[in-house]
Amino acid sequence: MNRSCLLSTLLSTVNNNKWWQKSFVALFFALFSLPSYAAQSFSFIEYNLAFVLGLSLPILLFTSLLHKKITIAWQFPALLTFSIFALLYSLAQPTPHQNTYVLTSASLFIAFMYLWPYFNQTEQAIKNKNTHVMIILAISLGYIVSVWFLPLINAYFTWLINSAVILIIALTRLIQMYAQQKHHTHRMLIQWLLTVSFTISIYLWLNTRITLNTLTLITVLTYLVTIMNGNWLLIQKIITELYAIKKPEDEAINHSELFAYAHDPATRLPTHQYALKHFTQILKESQQPNYAVIVLQPVDFVEVNSFLGHQNSNILLLQLAYCLQQKTAKNNALINFESSGEVNKLARLQGLRFMIIVDLAASHHPDRAVINDICKQLALSVPKAMSFKSFSLSFELAFGVSLIKSHDENIHEIIAHAEDALLKNQQNKQSINYFDDAQLRHTEKQLVKMEALKDAIIQNKITWYVQPQIRLQDKSIQGFYLSVYWYQDYDKEQTQCPKQYLEQFIQIAELSGDIYLLARKIITEAFKLLAQLHKLGCYQYVAINLSSKYLLEPDLIDFIEQRSQQYNIACKYLLVELSEQLIIREKILTKEFIDQLKALDIKVAINEFSGSYEALRFLRKTIINQIKINCQQLIESEDITTDKAITNALINLASSIDIPLVGTHIDSSYTEQVYQAIGGKIAQGKMVVSELDPSEIQPWLTAWYQQHPQIKPD
Repeated sequence: MNRSCLLSTLLSTVNNNKWWQKSFVALFFALFSLPSYAAQSFSFIEYNLAFVLGLSLPILLFTSLLHKKITIAWQFPALLTFSIFALLYSLAQPTPHQNTYVLTSASLFIAFMYLWPYFNQTEQAIKNKNTHVMIILAISLGYIVSVWFLPLINAYFTWLINSAVILIIALTRLIQMYAQQKHHTHRMLIQWLLTVSFTISIYLWLNTRITLNTLTLITVLTYLVTIMNGNWLLIQKIITELYAIKKPEDEAINHSELFAYAHDPATRLPTHQYALKHFTQILKESQQPNYAVIVLQPVDFVEVNSFLGHQNSNILLLQLAYCLQQKTAKNNALINFESSGEVNKLARLQGLRFMIIVDLAASHHPDRAVINDICKQLALSVPKAMSFKSFSLSFELAFGVSLIKSHDENIHEIIAHAEDALLKNQQNKQSINYFDDAQLRHTEKQLVKMEALKDAIIQNKITWYVQPQIRLQDKSIQGFYLSVYWYQDYDKEQTQCPKQYLEQFIQIAELSGDIYLLARKIITEAFKLLAQLHKLGCYQYVAINLSSKYLLEPDLIDFIEQRSQQYNIACKYLLVELSEQLIIREKILTKEFIDQLKALDIKVAINEFSGSYEALRFLRKTIINQIKINCQQLIESEDITTDKAITNALINLASSIDIPLVGTHIDSSYTEQVYQAIGGKIAQGKMVVSELDPSEIQPWLTAWYQQHPQIKPD
């Protein structure tokens, strides 16, 4: 039985059967007829038809399944595939109207090629989008009508005009995307260049300048690049819309949660991180950034916290924030920190600090004039008296300013600079303070000093000097003061070396955390010096300065006791000096520390004594073995009268309360004469005895005893 008879028999048997039986017969017919088609030889165009079909079917299936959930233009890939099928089929089937079919399908192919990306982009709107679409459709339809119904018009030449207009529209859109800093514009440029080659190849084929296979290859390549670009944008749109799909109740919950995370609960202002994230995006988009970060803070608000409590003081802080927010909202030069339709140009930083950012590029006035005017307006916006129940307070604002002039500047560092300027402002009692690069350089120098000092302490690159304390009347030795110097370049022989006294670099040691290690070295050197003096038969105390609040710890007392046992030297030969400022500032800690020193029989002295009321009260409550005054002001000058009177009063005060007094910085013969004339007895300074290296103690003692034999010990 031949194949036609078999098929006729099958169709007649299922003519009245159910639909699934007819479907089975149709499938059987297709499979049955496949070998006959396979037996034929396929041309190059037919192979490309099969290739395009296999490539386009998954895309069409994917877009048709998703179009109900996501607003995607699924019709355009279908129309694009239909147009290329029509074009390839027209090229494969020579007919009397082949050129007309080719030009019609090619015109549709170009139109759908540039209409599809318009409707699949992730952006919500494109300028002149509808205008471009209408122009492309009108030109394509007009050309098709002219090809079919206006035979007198040169179809080949009008094909170039039709394609050129569409390509020009596509090129303007490409330039617009590049101007808006869109990504992947290089892909669209490649597609545009291929479309140009496709247009030219159609024209050349019509004029028999290229072969049919060459035209087919360029057509399929253009289709592949178009499919790639269209699906690239399609996938971006799908991802964007899938993330945007939320339930209304979830959206409300997420919005409230986002607001809670991004805004300060006390003032309802944007937080530091939220404001910075929004401004960073603005900074990236600005071509020539010119901004000013202003950090402001109410003065003396800490006392309100301690008086009213944190919860009640937040009510006053909320009033202050509301006044500032209302004022900043009206200023168009300030950056809005909200990404929604709300207006919030004031952000809350850590503590009591707020931040605003000024766009200086929006004004033609000098930068400082604009900033000063904004700060003045904010200061005036705060009510003179803000009330809570029966409590009323008047706030003043302090401002710190730092400028942004480049994209490369770190916004976190700029805000830190503004906060540093605000801190400097509060120290100098100013209203507005601008961050100066000199402050940054000073900070960098301090960091370098801290690293250098740490290295000097660890590697023992600090220098020790000894200054004897002498009774001026009989030249007897009363004690020794052990001082430490730090030469920053470690070369004592060079006169240009910066020589730092302990009082000058003790703050650096505190900031670097090396003050405790330095104190241990001072104590160790003091006991070494005492051991050396005892071997020479000199049993006098050695004074050291421990004027730092970070040293008022029991651990240091334990270390002194350990060194006393190690060198077998009684603690009574050690004298610890504490500055008057430290005693006044840390009354409780110094009282406890002195009591612990006294328990070991260690002597205590007050350095830089000024005779203040607080210092006198401390003297009355605590047993002090010595006080020291600075005689540096006693120089040859017409204004010495007042300084002499003060020094004389301190000497008389020390004599009345029976506490030994030592005058320091006796560095000239005139100072020595004045000091002795007003009643000073014990002196320390270069005029009395120059600074000695610890290794020079033995020859100096020998020479001193020879010069003053009456004071030589037995």
